[in-house]
Amino acid sequence: MTHPKSILVTGCAGFIGSNLVRQFHKEFPQTRIIGIDDFSSGRRDIVQRLSKEIGGKFVFFEYSILNVRRLEATFKKYKPEYVFHFAAIPRVSYSVEHPRETSEVNIVGTIALLEAAKNHATKRFIFSSSSSVYGGAKLLPTKESENLPNPQSPYGAQKYAIEPICRVFSRLYGLDTVSLRYFNAFGPWQYGDSAYSTVVSAWLEALYFPKHKKAFIEGDGNQSRDFCYVDNIVQANILAMRSKKPFHGEVFNIAHGERTTVNEVKRLIEKYTGRKLVLDRRPPRKGDVRHTHADISKARKWFGYKPTVSFDEGLKRTVAWFESRKK
Repeated sequence: MTHPKSILVTGCAGFIGSNLVRQFHKEFPQTRIIGIDDFSSGRRDIVQRLSKEIGGKFVFFEYSILNVRRLEATFKKYKPEYVFHFAAIPRVSYSVEHPRETSEVNIVGTIALLEAAKNHATKRFIFSSSSSVYGGAKLLPTKESENLPNPQSPYGAQKYAIEPICRVFSRLYGLDTVSLRYFNAFGPWQYGDSAYSTVVSAWLEALYFPKHKKAFIEGDGNQSRDFCYVDNIVQANILAMRSKKPFHGEVFNIAHGERTTVNEVKRLIEKYTGRKLVLDRRPPRKGDVRHTHADISKARKWFGYKPTVSFDEGLKRTVAWFESRKK
C-alpha cells in the first residue's frame, strides 16, 4: 500500500487517538495527519507533544465534530483519504446522567462526520465502537454473530446506533465503513482521571499521584475484563485501513481474547510497582456488566488482526510510563 496523502483523526488529543497519531507517523512518515479535538476530554499538552514530535506533518484544529461548517472546510481543504473516528464523550456513568448531551456528540456528531466524508470522497471511515454494545453477553467468548447487542447504558446504545448508520452510508453512498468494538483499552497516555480510565490507569494514578485520585473498587473484584493494550488497538485501526477488501459496515471485536479479574489486576499492579494499593469499597456501578471476553477470530480472518502485546507486558509498559510522568 502506498502512503496516504492525508488522514483525519478525530479525538487526537485523547488516549487512543494520540497513540494512533504517533504510531501512524512512524509507519507513514510522509502522510499529513489532520487532527480534530475540542478538549472536552482530550488534553492540550498531548497536542503540544504531538506537534513537537511530528512537526509540519501534523495539522491540528480545535473544534467540535458538531461544527458542520468547520468540518466541511477541513474536508474541502485537506481531502483526507481515511478517517479514524475516536472523538466521543466516552464515560458510561456520564452518559447515564446526561443522555441528551452525549447523544448529540456521539450520534449526531458522528453522522455529521460521515456526511462530510461522503461529500469529499473519503476512501474508508473507521469507527471506534465499543464492547459496551453487547451489555452482558450471554455467550463467552463473545462472537459478533452470536450475541445480539443489548446495551445497558446510553453510551453503549449510542455506539450501537452508529454501526447500522455506517452500513447505510456504505450501501447508499459508497463510503466504505468499518466499526471496531474495543474491549477495555489501557496503556500509556491514559491518565487515571480521564474519560477512558480503566481500573489500570485509575489505580496507577492513585499510586503515583495520590493528590489527583483516590483509589476505589466497585463490587467484589471478581468481575473480569478483556483488557486490550492500546498498541493492539492502534494496529487494528491501521490494518483495517490497509485492507484491500471492502468492509461495507462490518463490525469486529478488538481485544486480547482473554480475561483478567479486577482482583488479579490489583495483585499484578502491586507486584510491578512494589507498592501497596489501598482501595475504598463501593457498590457495583450502574449500567456495568460482570464479565467481558472477546472472540477475535473474525478480525483475524478479515484483516489479519493479532494482538502483539500481552496484558502482562502491556501492564509493565503502562507502569513504566506512570513512573516516567512528572505530573
